[in-house]
Amino acid sequence: MGTRRETVTSMTAVRRGRRRGALILGAAAVMSAVVACGSSSSSGSASGGSSSGSGTKAATNLNVLLDWFPNPDHIALYLAQKDGDFTKQHLNVTFQSPSNSTDALKLVSLGQVPLAISYEPETIVAATDNLNVAAVAAMIPTPLNSLIISGKSGVTSPAGLKGKTVGTDGDPTSAQMLKAVLKKYNMSLSQIKLVTVNEGLVPAMVSNKVAAIISGYRNVEAIQLASLGLKPKVYPVNTQGVPNYDELVIIANKSKLASDPAYRTMVKEFLAGLGQGAAAAQANPAAALAALSPVAKGYSPALLKQMVYATAPLLKNPAGFGSMSVSQWQSFANWMKSDGLLTKSVQASSVVNTSLVPKS
Repeated sequence: MGTRRETVTSMTAVRRGRRRGALILGAAAVMSAVVACGSSSSSGSASGGSSSGSGTKAATNLNVLLDWFPNPDHIALYLAQKDGDFTKQHLNVTFQSPSNSTDALKLVSLGQVPLAISYEPETIVAATDNLNVAAVAAMIPTPLNSLIISGKSGVTSPAGLKGKTVGTDGDPTSAQMLKAVLKKYNMSLSQIKLVTVNEGLVPAMVSNKVAAIISGYRNVEAIQLASLGLKPKVYPVNTQGVPNYDELVIIANKSKLASDPAYRTMVKEFLAGLGQGAAAAQANPAAALAALSPVAKGYSPALLKQMVYATAPLLKNPAGFGSMSVSQWQSFANWMKSDGLLTKSVQASSVVNTSLVPKS
């Protein structure tokens, strides 16, 4: 295990990198991000226009910007691509990794990319910045963010964190989620030491610098920590006082949804293909693993398998693939506002559009 720390750091870096916060970016930086996205495609054809496809309808080239590098959260995307589910919808789909974790919302708003993967909290924040985006489907319809306690810390539950050090990736939303968890146990943030470790969540736990982390995912960091013998105790935030929310969502340009029939059709076709991929991943995690393995870099095969198998059940949406609850989004937006994460109130109905979600 001489390379254990190197492996841990590498895997954490490829999984993480997102930051929730201000979505303001200067024009020069946006254009730089566009160029970077255009040079980092993982498969398929370039975005824009149509190309001749088999059958009677020409295939449309569709560029989809990921939230970060390919990882277990993306199994539905890559299995749908491998199985030809997008091709059946007359789409040539390209997945691209962003140069910055906040690219997705800005670039979709600007019309620089047609679709992107993002998160419910970021989408709600985007509304306060007047970004021209809407969530059109939930890809992972449950929170992944968790409070994870090291089994070697001597802490047996969140109630035992008083006076302990907790690591975070610096995301203000995660800090407020921890505040909500502590409140459930009659504690406050002032009673623990919260330290920012950025992408070093797992190394901080391995080195015993922190007793717990917030911002880690139950299907990724928790599995890494278990493999390293830390026997983590995992508490998904929605079981500990945080309102339920959709972790990963598909983001589209709101104006084009309203004014461009061809764009609406493309989005509807993409969601139809993705729905097939999500169903297949749940039914056959081995197939999902085979689809993701060629593009997910920095993971050991054994751990990637565990992560994919842990992720597959989390794709299940009780209301049907892609479904999102406006009232649930409103509850989460209200929680964000009450905790100072929003500068103004957000009407969830203005950022949620499920009209193109496949019918069950």
